[in-house]
Amino acid sequence: MRFSAKVNFTFLFFSILFFCHPAFAQFESLIERYTGENAKKYVEPLITAFGADLNTSIYRNAKIDKNKIHIFISLNGMVAFFSDNQRTFNAKTEEHFYPPQEVETATIVGKEGAIVEGTGGTQFQFPDGYNLKSFSVSTPMITVGGFYGTEVSFRYFSQNVSEDLGTVALLGLGARHSISQYIPNSPVDIAVGYFYHRFHIGDIVKTNSSVVHAEVGKSLAFFDFYGGVSYGWTTANIQYTYSDQGITEGIDVTLKGKNKFQMTVGAGINVLVFHLHLDYSFGSQRVVSTGLW
Repeated sequence: MRFSAKVNFTFLFFSILFFCHPAFAQFESLIERYTGENAKKYVEPLITAFGADLNTSIYRNAKIDKNKIHIFISLNGMVAFFSDNQRTFNAKTEEHFYPPQEVETATIVGKEGAIVEGTGGTQFQFPDGYNLKSFSVSTPMITVGGFYGTEVSFRYFSQNVSEDLGTVALLGLGARHSISQYIPNSPVDIAVGYFYHRFHIGDIVKTNSSVVHAEVGKSLAFFDFYGGVSYGWTTANIQYTYSDQGITEGIDVTLKGKNKFQMTVGAGINVLVFHLHLDYSFGSQRVVSTGLW
């Protein structure tokens, strides 16, 4: 006999609009999950990667024109890569299982969940992960700038997916300001900025992600080179129904991602009326991002 936590929880949600991993196509099924602290640790690597993805590809260089108006429309793709320590965590068996045990098992991005033996021949099956090596996000963005060395950026998407899930929506707002405009004859461009994202799926999942950043770079006729540092934070609130052995319980979980300090190096190239950039961020989460402007 096996015990497991059944949750009416379509948390493998992010693929619905923005994400490319084929495992996420099964978001409508009921997936075995956790309650309490187990739930937070199980999902945290995905929240961290999600926030790290959104907090990259928010600029293409460090240059901002002081009084020359510009409007850019871009499509940006970001890929966060998972480390080995994000694939497992120490979980405890749920309250109904005896004797209580703690074991190393898979996170949502790991492989097989552990199985432990209890009294009377019972077993507790910890949920499997999806064996993810990386996590991808793609978002459109509009950037308007040239107002006294300042530019603002906007990301938005909203779609009613289904009656069960409701509306899936992403909203992102950010601003950057040129610091090098105050430095006479500065040999490099310097800018600072802030970006905020809000993402939700109906009343099930709500996330908020923010980042403050600074970058320095050099823009030439056809090429841009830049590097930057950032500090980001992500929180998520997940509400779902936990059921086991005929007992149901409403669960409300709030957790924080571990994406914090990041360093970024990147380059871009101008081709006709288009600009293509590629950069790599490293620190609390490794992310490769690109954008076509």
